[in-house]
Amino acid sequence: MAAANDFFNSDPPQIVDAGSPPNYATAMSLTDGTPANTVFWYTGENGSTPTLQTASAQVGPSITVDYGMRANEPALSTLVANVAVLAATTFSASNPDAQTNYEALCQSVQANLAGQSGTQSISDIEANLANAQTAVTNDTTVYTTAVDNAIAALQASLNNLSNPPASGGGGTSSSSGTGSSSGS
Repeated sequence: MAAANDFFNSDPPQIVDAGSPPNYATAMSLTDGTPANTVFWYTGENGSTPTLQTASAQVGPSITVDYGMRANEPALSTLVANVAVLAATTFSASNPDAQTNYEALCQSVQANLAGQSGTQSISDIEANLANAQTAVTNDTTVYTTAVDNAIAALQASLNNLSNPPASGGGGTSSSSGTGSSSGS
């Protein structure tokens, strides 16, 4: 488990320093991996900008929602490291302790994936993305309602311009001259 953490949770990844000439049987230290001697599992953006702020969407005239992610966030790299350990570990059927060792490894992986208090979890990442989605939905609803109301008001104004209200009794009516003959 320690080797997986050294590899997946370090930048650059830590690898076994086998010395020169290489002797992996007696190697006891780590060294920085290089593109020439190891695979870099994460090659994405790794700047100083907070992860969530690495991607943003403007959802209104003055509202921006952040929704960025990086594959090397602690919760994700822990997941990858633990799955890698499970995938890379083999157990010999001829080893009487194989079942016990397998169960111990599974318990260790399960504890690692459950997370520790105060450390990032997959649920934290999901919550950040859900909050961003909710903000987009809420802001879209607010702006859609405002636009719909503005369109309705403009439509009413246009209707008033194209269909003026009928005049009724005051000012300049074409029937004003008909009442003058009755008074004579």
